[in-house]
Amino acid sequence: MLQFNKEVDYALQLLLALKSLPEGQLLSLRNFSKGSKISFLFLQRIAFKLKNSGIVKSVKGAQGGYYLAQKPQKITFKNVVDSLEGECVVANCLRAGFCCEKQKTCKVHDVFFNINTKILEYLSAINLGTIANYDK
Repeated sequence: MLQFNKEVDYALQLLLALKSLPEGQLLSLRNFSKGSKISFLFLQRIAFKLKNSGIVKSVKGAQGGYYLAQKPQKITFKNVVDSLEGECVVANCLRAGFCCEKQKTCKVHDVFFNINTKILEYLSAINLGTIANYDK
């Protein structure tokens, strides 16, 4: 079953908190950890991955913290998943560089490809702004 892990969930919560900050303000991971009851060490790993992918930036020091490196509308759900989990695919045969001896004759490959394409289109259409304004 296709399922996003806790890392994606917590990353989106962190990014939404960063989005809600006034411009120029930084978010302390320790404070966010306490308020959200998410492990500080787990948040550090998430923030490290988001920083490496260019989604957030950080300022070191006692008054340091994190902020969004891009406008919320530029940060898509797909960007977040890719930065945390790597390439988003529904089947291994769709991974870049994967070789399957049955690929040319496999009927299921095309189905997986079409499903994957639709999912990626949808994830690319959802950005931090749309998530923040999402109405149940």
